[in-house]
Amino acid sequence: MRLLSVMIAAVVCGIVLTSSVACASEDCRKLVMEGRFEEAVRECTAEIGSGKLPKDALAEHYSWRAYARLGEGSAQKAMEDFDRAIELDAKNDISYLGRGQISEMKKDYEAARADLSKAIEINPGNAAALAHRGTISYVEGRYEEAVVDLGRAVELDPKNARALSFRGNAYAALNNHHKAIDDYTRALELNPKEFLSLLGRGLLRKKLRRYEEALADYNRLIDIAPGFWQAYQGRADIYAATKGYGRAIEDLSVAIKIEPARAMLYSQRGLMYVFNKRPDKAEGDLSKAIELSPMSSGLRVARGALYKEMGRLDDSVADLKKALELTPGQLAAMMLLARVESLRKDTSEACRWLNAAYGKGDVRNVRPVISEKDFDNIRESECYRKFVER
Repeated sequence: MRLLSVMIAAVVCGIVLTSSVACASEDCRKLVMEGRFEEAVRECTAEIGSGKLPKDALAEHYSWRAYARLGEGSAQKAMEDFDRAIELDAKNDISYLGRGQISEMKKDYEAARADLSKAIEINPGNAAALAHRGTISYVEGRYEEAVVDLGRAVELDPKNARALSFRGNAYAALNNHHKAIDDYTRALELNPKEFLSLLGRGLLRKKLRRYEEALADYNRLIDIAPGFWQAYQGRADIYAATKGYGRAIEDLSVAIKIEPARAMLYSQRGLMYVFNKRPDKAEGDLSKAIELSPMSSGLRVARGALYKEMGRLDDSVADLKKALELTPGQLAAMMLLARVESLRKDTSEACRWLNAAYGKGDVRNVRPVISEKDFDNIRESECYRKFVER
C-alpha cells in the first residue's frame, strides 16, 4: 500500500503543476497526495454532497475521490468517479489521465490510449499522460512512438526516472544501445533504486560483453530487490559467459525458488549442469522444463541431445521425433536424428534424415557431415555416398 501511495502522490503532484482545471479544496487534494486515502474518500464525499460546489469544482472533486479510491484498491469505483467527472467537465485532463491509467492496468491498451490521448489534446503539457502513453507504445512494440512520447514527458519533467527508464527500454529495442544506457544511467542518478533501469542496463552491458559493469548492476539489483528472480537469472548469464558454471547454478537455483513454475529457468540450469558435467541433474531439470512447457520443441531437442551424449539413444530418438511433431521440418532435430540413427546403425533412417535436412534447403555444405565421427557407421552405405554426391 505504501508503494501505491507514493506512485499516486507522484502522479497527482505532476497533475497539479500541469493541469488545465481549477484546484480542488486543499483538504481533499492534500489527503490524496499524502496517501491518506480512506480519509480522502470521506472528505471528498462530504464536499461532493454539500451541494455548494460549482460544476467544474465538482468534477475535480470526483477526480480526486477517484484517485483516493484507486489508492484503496477500488478500481471499479474509481472508474465510476472518473466517468462522472468527465460527464460534468469534458475538458478535465486529470480524469482522462486517471481513467486511462485504470485501463492500462487492465491491459485494455486501446481504451487507455484513447483517454491518454484526450488528456494530451486538452493539456499538451500533461507529462504524466505522455509518459503513460509512451509506456503503452513500448509494451505494444511501437518503439519509435514510445521514444517520442517519453522524450516529451522527460522534457516537461526532467526528474521522471520512470519515463527515462522506459525510453531506455525503447531505445534498447531499437538497438540504440548507447542512448539506452545513457537513459538508464540518468534514471539511476535520479533514483538509485530504479530497479528496471538496473535490469535494462545490466542486460545491455552483458550483451556488449561489458561483464564487470553488468555484474555490478545485477549485484545492486539483488541488494535492492532480493525477490526479483530476473536479477539472479541475469547474473547467472554472466557467470555462464565467463565459465562460472557452479555460481550460475547457484543463482538459477535461487531464481527457481522465487519463480518455481518458469520452464526457462530449469532449461538454463539444465544446460549449466551439462557444462558442469552433471548429466543426471541436467536430465532432471530438462524434464521439469518439458513438464512445464510441453509444447516446446526446443526443449525436446535439448533433452534429445543430452540423451545422445548419455548413450540413451532410444530416448533421444523419442524426444527428437516428438520435437518434429511439434515443429515439423526443424533442422536441429533432423540433423540430430541423423546422427543418433547413425549411432544406432540404422543406415536408412540416418540417410533419410540427412536428405530431409538437405532438402529443406538449410544444409549446403556437407563437409561438417563428412568430418563427424557420429556418421562413421554409415559411411560405406550407398545412400550416404549418394548424399555426399549431392
